[in-house]
Amino acid sequence: MSAERHLTRRAFVAAAVTGAFAIPRLGRARGRSPAGGKISLRLPWPTFSIDPHLLDDVGAAIFGDALFDTLYARDDAGNIVPSLAEGDPEVDGSDLRVRVRSGLTTAQGRPLDARDAASSIARARSSGAQAWLADTPTPTRIDATTLKFTGRDAAKLARTLSSPLTAIIPLAFSPDHPDGTGPFRAEKRDGALALLRNPNAARGASFLEEITVRSVADLATSLRSFEAGADDVGWLGLGLHEPRAGAKSFDCGAVGWAILRTGREGGNWNSPGVAQRVADGIPTARLSYLAIGAPWATEREEGWGGSPADLLVRDDSPWLVELARTVAASLSRPSHELTARPLPTAEFQQRLRVRSFALAIDVARPLAPGAIGALTGLATADNAQHAIELVRHPPRVTEAPARTLTRTLRIGVLGEIRLQGGRVPDLVLPPSPSGWDLGAATRARKSPAS
Repeated sequence: MSAERHLTRRAFVAAAVTGAFAIPRLGRARGRSPAGGKISLRLPWPTFSIDPHLLDDVGAAIFGDALFDTLYARDDAGNIVPSLAEGDPEVDGSDLRVRVRSGLTTAQGRPLDARDAASSIARARSSGAQAWLADTPTPTRIDATTLKFTGRDAAKLARTLSSPLTAIIPLAFSPDHPDGTGPFRAEKRDGALALLRNPNAARGASFLEEITVRSVADLATSLRSFEAGADDVGWLGLGLHEPRAGAKSFDCGAVGWAILRTGREGGNWNSPGVAQRVADGIPTARLSYLAIGAPWATEREEGWGGSPADLLVRDDSPWLVELARTVAASLSRPSHELTARPLPTAEFQQRLRVRSFALAIDVARPLAPGAIGALTGLATADNAQHAIELVRHPPRVTEAPARTLTRTLRIGVLGEIRLQGGRVPDLVLPPSPSGWDLGAATRARKSPAS
């Protein structure tokens, strides 16, 4: 890893537009990338509160890279490179020093320095990254730009601090008004989330001028609006009744998983491995309209064998509610019926904390690309203490579908949450190691005569 190889959105977008994903020289990138343009889309997900440190925040999974940066990041080849850090961690005796870039400013104009970085790491440690950071010492702030970590493994530290769940945010951060150093700044406007070009962006402002995101109450509205020409992106498809003329498909991969939880009201069914066995018994075809990823082998449809019960789900996520209804219908058996029951988010989370349920559908995000990042995210969603032990004594795992990593957990993977659907032909949505790079997205500029 070298401090010379900084991750640059402008370099990346040029590579995406030309179809070559090796990072070119920065000067060439600026000349080839059109700036400007607006796009709109509708999502069956809540977007008005975005917290990059939460393991179950789908808004952060979808838009986190557009709003926040980490000290280190992965380039398109998977290499760990400095982002908000000035360079590689520097060995200083038995310690490592990480220098935060000077002059950083958030989208809302707040200065950002080593104090904010230390606070962000502590906040992540107390939230979704508690297991991921279990083997990472708490840093000491030396001065306005320097953090000191005990240890000498610079590559491991940089890899850990590249997780999107270790995003750097200001001390006064609020999920209701998400503020970071990413290519966009967030603003609530007319019942929508507006992502506007951030001139203070640490790695370069976005090329698009604005992205308007509206949350909708069902899956059909986005496709209907895209088909009718009201939106520029259709979530999960090319149209509701028929494909929009000229529309192009995009698939930037998975940003998380829908998971099935078993709780203490499930009786004997609340045992490790049961949730995944039950999930695997649902035929892929029944869930495929939700774009849940690659099919899986269905050995037998076991269904639900416990007492009649509610299948709990958050009521603010229409995609999850639709999934819950389909899963409940698929798993129900005579005298063992399941009923999807949407709950307000606060009540849902309280029920999860005390495991007062039989079955529930939830969300988990990976901590990093690869099997260990996936396993840590899934294990943290199940039991944070168990996940901490996995991080401190990592098992040997090979690259495999996430649903094969949960055999000893009380959760099962139902399917992926994917960035997938249709787009207008003049919109380019470059992929990134964590989904899509909206900061590098471009839209062809129309000539005055058009």
